[in-house]
Amino acid sequence: MWKRKISLKEQYGSFKHFLKGDEPCHYIGQRYMENTNIYARREWRGVEGTAIAFTAWLVTWGRMATLVLRNPVRVAKAFWNYRWLTSYLTVPAMVDRWIEGDRGEVLKADLTCMDCMVADSVDTLWKELRADNKLGKNKWHDKTIAFDYTLPKHIMFGFPGYSAINIQQHAAFMQPLLRKSMGGYYLDQAVSVGIPGDMCTLPLVETGVAVEGEYCDIGNFWLMSNNPCDANIMDNNAMYRQLSNDGQKAVHALNAPLMFDDPTTKELGVHELYEAIRFIEDQTGQKFNWDTFTEHLARSNRVNEEELERWDILATTNNGCINPTVQALYRIYFFEQGGTKYFYNSSHKVMKYFYRAVRKRTNTFPNVRHRAVAWSCGSTYYTHASVWLYNCWGILCVMNMDSLTGHNLIDLDDRDDMMEDLADWYSHTPMRTQTVGGNRHLMQVWETAEKFNCDMVVMYDDVGCKGMAGAQGLIEEEMNKHRDKLNILWMPHSLMDPRIVPPAEARRAVNQYMTTVLHEDPVDPTLMEFDDSLGW
Repeated sequence: MWKRKISLKEQYGSFKHFLKGDEPCHYIGQRYMENTNIYARREWRGVEGTAIAFTAWLVTWGRMATLVLRNPVRVAKAFWNYRWLTSYLTVPAMVDRWIEGDRGEVLKADLTCMDCMVADSVDTLWKELRADNKLGKNKWHDKTIAFDYTLPKHIMFGFPGYSAINIQQHAAFMQPLLRKSMGGYYLDQAVSVGIPGDMCTLPLVETGVAVEGEYCDIGNFWLMSNNPCDANIMDNNAMYRQLSNDGQKAVHALNAPLMFDDPTTKELGVHELYEAIRFIEDQTGQKFNWDTFTEHLARSNRVNEEELERWDILATTNNGCINPTVQALYRIYFFEQGGTKYFYNSSHKVMKYFYRAVRKRTNTFPNVRHRAVAWSCGSTYYTHASVWLYNCWGILCVMNMDSLTGHNLIDLDDRDDMMEDLADWYSHTPMRTQTVGGNRHLMQVWETAEKFNCDMVVMYDDVGCKGMAGAQGLIEEEMNKHRDKLNILWMPHSLMDPRIVPPAEARRAVNQYMTTVLHEDPVDPTLMEFDDSLGW
């Protein structure tokens, strides 16, 4: 059920403002159906903005349709066999959640990034399903490289003709982003076989997919990793049984040094890369192609050059054209995929929107009250929390911790330097760069806040992360030294399981801080209290 809480006249003031989609406040909460965060109708962004968003919505459905049309019978079998695949039917709704309140250049830039991620995912999913022996054997099975989703796929571009699939990404990691309840389902399957339920929920969900036997049977070998943390390593025994077909497939661990900024570990990181390349050569019978590999790194460099330029704009102006939710996921996805054609092309387009906003001096986020850096690991089942922070309270998360990974430029002139730089990229995994390898990395939050001209830190508090829990005393001790310059807000969550810390509870913690500590009123009062227990 849904009924309008605020009249059109109160919301827009005049017909001219209605046509442009201008409103003193977006009043987003009034569009939700009861007990959900699902729109009763599409967000009105003015004639132009609504047309752009609706066209992108149709394009998203079109890309999803192409997945089915490539082989309807095979895809139907996949839907029958894999519960997680049904979550991808909610992708258009996910896009709507991630762009709530977007207008102008921000809307265009965010939709460009979203289309990139959707297109890349559709392409990856199809290559995974077509190679899956469970759905019927064909030549693609032997032409596929399966690897851990925390490993960037850069070295796989040295094997043209092979498809590289980060196997846990779409089956496990992406699930709560699409349907928040799916993380809890797979977590329960892991706990049902005796794995403790009080650890990080990410490896529990990965393990749950393995327990259910829902990973695709692709490739003749598996490339695993020690990333991003100790908890993830704990699930390797269960993952081994599933992804190696009980030892029938060869397995190699591409491990990255934990003390990644220690010069003495550089040689070890490079050695690990060469060993992984040698392993893949042995398994495929194909020599590593340095030319295609270098071409891929050159494209990745170009994307990173543009990303660093975007960071300069975000740090020094109010003209940034990408909202915090899209920026975070776009960066994490790029870290793993690298300079594919989708990221290479979309990055160019996004830069045009940034340049246009700078040239016109457009205040792209007009409701900003606080510029924040978001630190630690954010929730997956409530990924769009940072969009809510801005729309409800005017807190713009200019930068987040996991975006600060994989942005180093790689020297392509000297092969030794190139491999050292690449080893550095492989070591700086999301969820790991600032939380492993010494407390000094965790404390980079203060210098990051200063660099991006922030007056607030949003500290994500994953209640299941033992590593961050162990460092909480140190963090709070350091916080006391910075309270004269920074407002520090804790936002609780449980990463993959919304039953432990529901999104409403996370919002309640923020509301309490903003009203009792900072004594502020919400930008959008309709978003302050609402029940989304039945929403995606």
